[in-house]
This record gives sequence, structure tokens and C-alpha cells, in this order.
Amino acid sequence: MKFILSVIFISLLFVGIEPVSGQNLRENEIVVISGEKFILHEVKTGETIYSLTKKYKVDRAELEKHNPGLAKGPSIGDILKIPYKEGADLSLAESQQKGDPDGFKPYKIQSRRETAYFVAKENGITVEELYKYNPDKKKFKRGTILKIPYWNAPIEKEPETIAGTAEPEMIAHQVVSGETLYSLSKKYEVSETELLRINPNANNLKAGSVLYIPKKKEEETVEEVQPAKNEFSGKYLEHIIESGETLWGTTRRYGVSEAELKTLNPILNTGFPAGAVIKIPVQDAPEPLVKPFNDEAFNTHHVQKGETLYGLSRQFDVSILDLKKYNPLLEQRGLVEGENILIPVKMEETPEDTESENEVISDEPTVPEPDEDFYKVDLTVEIPEDCRPDYTRSFDQQTYNVVLFLPLFLEANDTLNREAVIDSTLLATEAEEEFTGNVVDFMADTTFQDTIEVEHIEVFKKFYGNTENFVQFYEGVLLALDHLKLQGRDVQLKVFDTQRSADSILQYISDPDFLNTDLIIGPIYPDVQAPVSQIAAKNRIPMVSPLASQSRLIQTNPYYFQVNPSREYLGVETAEMVAEEYYNSNFIVLKTEDYSRTEEGKLVNLLQEKFFNAGLMSQREGVNFTIYDFKNEGPFGLRRIMSKSKENVVYIPDSNEGSLSIAISNVNNLASDYSITLIGSHRFPSFQSIQIDHFHNLKLKYIAPYWIDYSNQNTIAFIEDFKTNYGTEPDNFGIQGYDVTSYFLKAISGFGKEFADCLPYFHVDLIQGNYHFEKYSQFGGYMNQGVSVISYTRDYEVKRERVKGQPRLVIANSYE
Repeated sequence: MKFILSVIFISLLFVGIEPVSGQNLRENEIVVISGEKFILHEVKTGETIYSLTKKYKVDRAELEKHNPGLAKGPSIGDILKIPYKEGADLSLAESQQKGDPDGFKPYKIQSRRETAYFVAKENGITVEELYKYNPDKKKFKRGTILKIPYWNAPIEKEPETIAGTAEPEMIAHQVVSGETLYSLSKKYEVSETELLRINPNANNLKAGSVLYIPKKKEEETVEEVQPAKNEFSGKYLEHIIESGETLWGTTRRYGVSEAELKTLNPILNTGFPAGAVIKIPVQDAPEPLVKPFNDEAFNTHHVQKGETLYGLSRQFDVSILDLKKYNPLLEQRGLVEGENILIPVKMEETPEDTESENEVISDEPTVPEPDEDFYKVDLTVEIPEDCRPDYTRSFDQQTYNVVLFLPLFLEANDTLNREAVIDSTLLATEAEEEFTGNVVDFMADTTFQDTIEVEHIEVFKKFYGNTENFVQFYEGVLLALDHLKLQGRDVQLKVFDTQRSADSILQYISDPDFLNTDLIIGPIYPDVQAPVSQIAAKNRIPMVSPLASQSRLIQTNPYYFQVNPSREYLGVETAEMVAEEYYNSNFIVLKTEDYSRTEEGKLVNLLQEKFFNAGLMSQREGVNFTIYDFKNEGPFGLRRIMSKSKENVVYIPDSNEGSLSIAISNVNNLASDYSITLIGSHRFPSFQSIQIDHFHNLKLKYIAPYWIDYSNQNTIAFIEDFKTNYGTEPDNFGIQGYDVTSYFLKAISGFGKEFADCLPYFHVDLIQGNYHFEKYSQFGGYMNQGVSVISYTRDYEVKRERVKGQPRLVIANSYE
């Protein structure tokens, strides 16, 4: 029933507002619906259509248009959708300006006659206030305990419970994901029995539900959390909640507490609704983090009220990317009135040859390549003392114990290769130099320390399943350990063959010596990670998931590190990239199938949301957003929706290689007449049926979790070492094994096993990774958010334009 009510309320916001009572919203809250700002107003006693039109500066016809049932007259408790106009009176009536209560007293319902109206009247409050501070109480039943707010003065006489003892003041706690009855009892120092007495339904905790917890007497003198006026400047920025965002994630992004956000935005007490506009307190603007070496390279702009990045980008003819590059705070938040930001000065452009009459004029936003010396800046970041490892010192004799779980299927591979010819007269070292595609024969539980002892080499004719990938991963791990050894680090490695069975792992992790592990890499598959994760979390052992991109364990294990970013995160970063670079484009969604419930379809919704929220949809200086039904209309109508004056940005929400190949081929036929950019994914280059020149003609662009620069000297040296040691070039799995091992062992040796807090200040030059780990959830682990923007050019280059989310602070060279 609760779900149904939620759906009904959401539909009312978008279809038309009908009378709704007891909704817990902030009075006169401003929300964005379909790109337009509205005021949500709850009708109070005495208000009329006429008084509302005067108060909010809106015509009656416009008011009735967005509220179809209003023509009959407003009813007390109706939630109205009122178009926001400049000059609208958003002030509250005197009776509505009580502010936050000074405290609460409990009230226990004794009989059925005690309705919401009866309880409110009995305690001198309004029905609205009763529902506001008891959002989870939909029905009043005998025995229900309500929280009654009071203002100005403490309660002289506390009500008594059935036992005759005074009921203490209550704290309202909103449950977040991962919390349990046990953890809350420890947090608030109250027994589970007492929590259940006050909250009978607490046995089945759900995120978002509210529990009432007795406040300890000794805490009564503790100063309550106040609005951020003492810590913040009193200035605020507006944030429009986007789909997928969470309250916890927003607090981390802006560096504020949940209590501060909820105090400023009471609507957050009952959820985190997409589209709502919330206030974020901001600190007094500090001295700019970035200081230019050349003052002539930048102008300083004093931000005025209402200015946006999009507006400044057009005003100063500078990309949003550059605004964020030279003003790093803007990567995390919007503009704040009164702050000063750096605007790069345009260098004088030399005249170019007159363009051909037939040449397509491209309005594509390009990432500028300024003179690095002219625009050189100093980025000063204070690094905590505990996060400053000294990599120049000689390492102590500590041994780091590493466990590697891989699905090697040793027995199956042995069976497939029993007839392999083995030259037992070859020395191990000679065999290693001569074999191609071979693998060291190791025990399922083998200890490696300082050197790897090889007894004999088996020539593999073939591999079982996809185990060749995991053999490559293992070889990358070994090569990393060799290099770490040369740097003075002593590592003991144990390798376990997990196959793909959780049962096969239990025999390894039940050994008491397993608890001495410093780092766990694997298992590979999420469905066999659970037993390892449980022990890792309990014993605070860092556990790295090196390949899987989806696992629920990241939500509950604070020592879980997911190297491969999730598809959802890549989608969010793709939408952010498009919004940053193509906010003045002709954006075309090429529909080849019903994408409403697909991962690819989520990106369409994200893009629409970002463009709406920025006020750029269907603007002359903004985005033309078109959804073209390619499946039903075919390719012949594409020219009709293409633009000669704007960059045509095409996105195809489909994952099927066959249908993608047909659609891309048809769009490619227009590339000689229009400037087109194709937005894709990192999987596009692996599609064999799509011609590579199509990607270059259409300037394919996508977000990639990994990127290899084959011109880099470290990459060249690594590949040569890999070929020398294993007789074959490394694939992505081999490189991943090397990168993961190098990164995490350097983190442990530099900061210890509790290295997570220092990762924001830590960077290792890796072969294909750009690791930047951020906490995934309040009680969960960490996910890598370092990704690259990859683009194909018409002169047949594939390049990385930039790296998103990569810190440049503490540098630990990887290939040594």
C-alpha cells in the first residue's frame, strides 16, 4: 500500500494535482518538472484562487491549466502546482513560521476515537504538523506512539507510559541502507528490546523508514545540530536532484551533513525525489586553489546571482571543460554568488585559408589545446600528514601476504593437455625463454616468496573455457611482484584455484593462517565472492574485485574495492560528458528498438534530465532534442532532422551489434554532408561487423574504464618484459593483473592496510588504468571512478582527450 501511495503522489506531480492531505513537503518548495520551475503549495484555511494569483503573480487561467481540478475551488490540504514567476511571494504565513521544534514528547494512542484531528487538537498543534513529524504513521491504532512537537518551552509534565514511568524524549532516526537493529542499539546505547518496544516493526528495517529512539538524559545538555550558519557563509547554491542520486552521495559531494541538508530542506525527511530543487550551504569562498603563473592568461570574473556555467561559457566563448579545469571546485558544485573564478583569455588566432564552399561547417565543441606554458597554473592541495608516504626510503623487512583467487580449472586444463609433449631435459629457465602461449604448472595452493620456482613446463595445446584470460592475469601479477621485489618489497603470494564454485573456496578460507592475509585479490566472479567478503569485512582485510563490474557486496563491505566501474556509473559519466561538451547541439536519439527498460535507455533519460535542468532544451542557443524512430521510419527521414549550423550528436540506445551496424552505416552515409558525432560505449571497437572507418567518419566518442597509450615508454617497457618472461604479448587481462597488484601493494606499503582514507591523495602511473577510488555507499566499499574520454578523429587517430576523476597528488611510479 505504501508503494501504491508513492506512485500516486508522483503521478499527481506530473499529470495534475488533486486534493492530497498529510503530504510531508516543505511549504512553497520549488521543483523542476519537465524543465520548468514550479512552486508546490499546500492550500491553507481562507485561501482562494484570487488570493493565490496575487500572492504568486500568476494568471488564473495558467493556475487552472496546471491544476485541472482547481476550477471547482481549492480545498484545504490540496497540493497545487504553481508556475514560478519572478517576484512571487514565497514567504510563509505567521502561523507557519514556527521553525524547528524545541523538542518532542511521546503520545500513546489509547482508543480508536483518537483520530489525527483529535490528537492534534488535544496537543495544541495542527494536523499538518502531526503528519509532518510522524511521516510513517499512516493509520492511528491503539498502542501507536506518536511524536508531538513543542516550541518555546519544555514540557512541564511528561506523559506516563502504561508502567507509570515517564517516557523520555525521542530522537527521530531515518534508517539508511546497511543499518541493523543491532548497529542502531550500539550507536544510541539502547537495548534492542527497548527499540522494539517503541518501534514494533523494527524487526524488518527498510532504508528510509523512521525509528524513534529514546534520548539519554546526559545528552540533554548537548547542543543540538543547528543550521550551518556558524560554519557556512549563509550563502546557498541550488541543486536539482537527478535520477540515481542519493542523500548520502550528495552530502559527500558538497561536504555537508545530512542534518544540515534536512534542516534547510525538510522535503528530504521523507525521501530524495528527483527533480526537487534543494539548497546546499556553501563555505565562504577560500583563496582560489589554482593560481596562474601568468596573470595575463586569465581574467577574474565575479559571479553574479543567477549565472550558470552554460551562460558563462557562451558569454566568454570558453568551454565548460576549461571553466572546470581552471576552477576545480566547479567539478563538484555549481557557481556561488559572490565568488571569483578564473576565465582563460583567448589567444589571438591566426587567419586560416578560406574554407571551401562545400565544406561542412562544424559547430562541434572541441577541447582546446592551449599553450601549456602560457596557461600554466599552480594547484596547491594540502595533503594530510598520514597520507604522505616516502617512497625514497629503504623498505623494512616486512613481508606482505597476498592471496590470489582465480578460476584456473587446473584439473580440466591438465586433462585437455595430457598428450602434450614435455621435454624434461630442458631447464626451466630455458623453457621460459622459448615457449609461446605456455603456462607455468603450479599447485592450487602455492607460496611464492622472492622468486618463483618452476619445476617443469607443459606445452599447452588449448585452454579450458576462457581460462587463458586468467592465466594472463596471473602472469601480470607475477611480473608486478618481480618489479616490487626490485624496489625492496617482500611479498608472499598464495594462489588458489576457485574454479567457479563457492564450495571450493571454503577449504582455503577456513585455514587460520588465512587471517594473516594483508591483501586479497579476487575471486573473479561475484557469485563466489560472498564467503571471502564476509571474512574480509570481519577481519578488516582489503579485498579487491579486479574484473567484475556489478556486485552487491560493495554496498555492505567497507573493505571491498571494485576496480571495474559499474555500467550505471559509466552511463552517468557519459551523460555528464555530453552535457559538458554538446550543450549547443542538435541531439538525435536513433531508436532501433524499445529501450524503455534497458541500460542504454537510462542514458536517454539522464540526458533529457540534464538538459531540462540546465534550461537548455529546445532553446535557440541550446539543445534540439529529437527522438527518431529509425525502426519504423527508416533512414530516409534522417536528412530532415540534421542540422547544418549545429553539431549533430547521435546516440543509438541499443546493445545488439547487428542493429547497431545497420544504423551506424546509414548515419555514416550522411557524414560527408553534415558534421556528426556518434556517442557510443567502450564496447563499440570490439564489434567486428562495424567498419572502423565509420567510427572515424562519425567522430565516435565514449567513456572508457581503461586506456593504453602504446607510445608511452612505460607501456613499451612493460610489453617487452612480458614478452621476454612469457613468450607472448599481454592482453587486457595480463595488464589488469599487473596494474591491480602494483597499485594495491604500493598503497599497503605506503599507508598500511587502512589505506582507504589516503586514496584520494594517491596516484600510481599504471599501464591501462586510471584508478581513483571513491566510497560507494555510507556503509559499503569503494569503486574506481577514474575513466577516460576517448574520441576517434577524421584523420584516423584514436586519442584520449582527458581523464575524469584522476587525482594528481602523491605520485608512485608504477613501472620501475
